[in-house]
Order: sequence, then C-alpha cells, then structure tokens
Amino acid sequence: MKKIDKTAIIKNSKLESINVTIKKNVKLTNVQIKAKQLLIGENSILIDCQIFSEGEVIIGKNCEIKEQTIMNAFRGITIGSRCIIDRNVTIGGMQSEQSEISIGDDCVILYRSYLNTTRKILIGNNVGIGGYSLIFTHSAWPNILNGSPNKFGDVVVDDNVWIPWNVVILPGVNIGKNSSIGTNSTVTKDVPKNSFVAGNPAKIKQTSNNKKVLTKTKKNSLVLKILDDFHNYSQEFLKIPNKMEIKNSLKGKSSNNKKSDKQNVILSFKNSLLIYALTLDPNLNNKSSILVSFKIPQKFKSLKTQEWIELDSLNSNILSDTGKNFSSFIRRYGIRLKI
Repeated sequence: MKKIDKTAIIKNSKLESINVTIKKNVKLTNVQIKAKQLLIGENSILIDCQIFSEGEVIIGKNCEIKEQTIMNAFRGITIGSRCIIDRNVTIGGMQSEQSEISIGDDCVILYRSYLNTTRKILIGNNVGIGGYSLIFTHSAWPNILNGSPNKFGDVVVDDNVWIPWNVVILPGVNIGKNSSIGTNSTVTKDVPKNSFVAGNPAKIKQTSNNKKVLTKTKKNSLVLKILDDFHNYSQEFLKIPNKMEIKNSLKGKSSNNKKSDKQNVILSFKNSLLIYALTLDPNLNNKSSILVSFKIPQKFKSLKTQEWIELDSLNSNILSDTGKNFSSFIRRYGIRLKI
C-alpha cells in the first residue's frame, strides 16, 4: 500500500516496502530505501542516500538526510522531527537481531560520523554529534577462546547532550542529559547528567546541578548582537540589501544607544520586516512583519498569516524567505526553532 502525497517530489529513487507513506512537500533525489514499512514526514529532504531495515523506517517532518549517507539497522530506524544527518555519515556495521537506532527531535549528526548498530543506539532530543565521531555497540575481533576481550552493549545518549568532533564512545555507555564531552575524548564508562568529561579515557572535569539562568538584560543584549550579525550576514554573504534601525519604542524615535534594555530593532528587507522587541505591544499593527520576542502575545499567534518567533519556547510560524534565512542563521548560536 502506498500513500504518497501529490506534492511530494521523487526523482531517481527506489522504495522497497510493503507500506509506504510519504507526506506533503517531501523531496527524494537518488534515494534507495528498503524496509518493511516506510513513513517520511512532511517537508523532509533526502538526497543521494541509502537506508535499509527489516523493520520500520520512520523519518519525522522537516528532516534533512544528505549525500552519501548510509543507514542500516535490522530491527528499525526512527528519526524524529527537525533532524539533520550530514554528508557521508554511516549508521550500520555488523547486524544482529538487536540492531536498532532511535533518534529524537532536533538532533544533528555531522560529517563522516560512524554509529555502529550491532546493538541498540538510543539518542534523545536536542543532541549534537560532531563530525568524525564514533559510537560502538560492540567490540570484538580476536578469538575469545584465546582469552581476548569481547563486549556488546546498547548505547544511550540522553537529551541535550553535546558530543563534539572526534569523540569515541564505547559499548554499553550511557550519557546523562545536559552533558558535554571534550573533543578527542574516548568515553569508556557512563557519564552522569549535567557533567563535562574529557580525556582518553574520559574523566569527569566538571558537574553542575544548577543550569545557568541568564537575566533578561543579558538575553536581550545577546539577541541584539545576533540581529546585528544577521544584518551583516544578509548584506555581505547572502547579498540581500537591508536596513537596520534601533528604536526606543516601535512607535518612537531611533536611538544610537545600543545598550538600552528597551531597544527595539527593525530590519527592513525589500519585501518584509523583521521586528524584535524585548516585550511586544499586543496592539502593534503590522501583520506583514516577522515578530521576534521572548514571548509572543496570543493575539499574534492566532493569526495564520502572521509570522513570529518565540525565543523562550522556540516555537514559531515562519512563511517567508527572510524568516527561513533568520531561523537557519540562529542555529549557529544553538537556537533551533520548532518549525
């Protein structure tokens, strides 16, 4: 049974599955997938990749799987929404009856990483895995009858974990939520939540049960800097002319004081405006703008044509190219919107 939305674009691709469901605006180019069941969520893009499983392959919405990626897991492959699997990533290796991988929402696996699925790999939400990193679920080669070591074990990576480039994670390791690993580290045992570990083998360098909370003043200052960077990025890299204005209020005069907590920023593009305010006035009447703030009044959220970005919740309603450019740009600061 095949349910392929009429807006989906499928080119030079081979889909071998009993049940295929492909949602709207999906784009597949030079893709090979073999699975018992296949589901690809809306707006996902797969290019020049191969995916194999004897179970289900489920890919969430707004995902991107890039060129030369190969994925293989006997029991099943699940990828949440808004994930990016970069070029030349390999997920597979020696298969078994326990081979499986599950990846949560808002995750990134970067260039030439290798994830071994001889056993199960469970990755939570908002996890970043840097390029050339290695995750193993088995360690075996010399004959165990000659006294050689042998180990198989699932690997669990909890929510909000950052694994930078060139990290090795060995079988049976659990990495607790909100933890980070040092570059070039080898992780041989469990990492407690809220920890930073580094070294070969990796050891705990720092633990903290108290997440740093920024003041509104500090957060506002950071957003003003990001908007200034986006203004320059749009001008110099994207070659999109725009004007940046700083005002004491959205109805007031412009200001040269870049340190004011009450400042509002307007970026004017040819066909759109991007407006930021620490606190938005619910009576603001500018439906053609992209509104950015830490909390968006419900009045604006209820309008389907009103674009907005809520920085505290990371929710958004983005329709225009300017909005898409901005949401993509702020990912470099770890701000990943739930589009």
